[in-house]
Amino acid sequence: MNKIWIIIQREYITRVRKKSFLLITLLAPLGFLLLTLFSVLISSYSQDKTDVAIIDESGLFSDTPIPDAEDETVYFHKISDNYEKLSAELAKKDDKQPKYEAIIYIPKNFDLNSPNKPGIAYRYVKRPGLSKRSFINQRMTDALQKLRMSLLHINEQQIEDMQQKVTLNFESLNNEKEKQGYADAAALVGMVMGFAIYISLFLYGTMIMKGVMEEKTNRIVEVLTSSVKPFQMLMGKILGVGAVGLTQFVLWILLMFGVNLISGAIFGIALSHPASGMGQLQNSGVEPDDILAITQNISSLPILQIVILFPLYFLGGFFLYGSLFAAVGAAMGEDGDQQSLMIPITIPIIIAIMIAINVINNPDSALGFWGSIIPFTSPIVMSALLPFRPEWWQIALSLVLLIGGFLLTTYVAAKVYRAGILMYGKKIKLKEIIRWIFSKS
Repeated sequence: MNKIWIIIQREYITRVRKKSFLLITLLAPLGFLLLTLFSVLISSYSQDKTDVAIIDESGLFSDTPIPDAEDETVYFHKISDNYEKLSAELAKKDDKQPKYEAIIYIPKNFDLNSPNKPGIAYRYVKRPGLSKRSFINQRMTDALQKLRMSLLHINEQQIEDMQQKVTLNFESLNNEKEKQGYADAAALVGMVMGFAIYISLFLYGTMIMKGVMEEKTNRIVEVLTSSVKPFQMLMGKILGVGAVGLTQFVLWILLMFGVNLISGAIFGIALSHPASGMGQLQNSGVEPDDILAITQNISSLPILQIVILFPLYFLGGFFLYGSLFAAVGAAMGEDGDQQSLMIPITIPIIIAIMIAINVINNPDSALGFWGSIIPFTSPIVMSALLPFRPEWWQIALSLVLLIGGFLLTTYVAAKVYRAGILMYGKKIKLKEIIRWIFSKS
């Protein structure tokens, strides 16, 4: 045990002291801040103002209001100019800024019962993006609906009452009421945690594999095996790199929390600017009230349970797959072997994230249950399920099987590691690795 602890210290201290570790740890929160600022800036500059002239030759929409965009990106102007004359004027290529960037033309023979024969034309100087096209089209659709209702002698209050959305109160049969936006908040947090473990398995697993390969290539392992057993080397490397990964994750969380506070204090005005993307959310069908409900319900999630269990699944998944990545590194003879030997390891990880995406939409499904207890998928799938408050027995069964899976993969990896770590100049096939696993020695 003392030798394993020495190897853990060596792996941890060596990697933490590297400049690459410090740079990645510090640059990730900075990248998060820059990404946030750039998204605000890009959104602000991309949402330029568009003045749209409305020429209604039919006269049907003269008393029907068409509201401007709330984010001040689109303004509608009802005018009585001649359509042909104005369109020819706006089509001229000159340096001066045109009075209008587009014209909505409603022909004289426009029919309310057949609104697309003839249709309403939108002629533009500057080509509108997808969000503006959707917004303008929706505004005209709303105006057409209001006009039809007014012709049926339905007043504005009745129109508003008819257009009210229904909000269902979701409750389980044991009278557990669900807050509005809770499911969305749970889905958001669950997906973030699932992807965090998904990325970390590849990132730190590859780190273990490359570390084993370097020691094997440099023949350092020959010196180490003279005083340490291969199993002790394997466990020390896995636990050491796992501690590095956990340290980096904790630092990222703390630094990003600090960056969020700083960016909110310094750039709060810019981040809360109405042109910073709220209009795009509205055009895409996402209501601002829904976004607010999601952020408010994050505090209603089982935070304590997540804080305790997420590191356990992070470490369990890392230990399980880390041992397999170490075995691949020990068995690898040439760089060309890497792809064929990594396929059996990467496929379960990819399947796990696919199940996690499905579980977000169906947290109580049978696929979610089995994915949360099978050791090869449970670290990712159960992390995605934790915000949905799974049963305690399901969590306990998942952890017991995960520990058992880790012990099994460590046993298998140790046999491959012991046989392959001192083997040079030979291309090792999968058939030979299987023979190592089932050998009695």
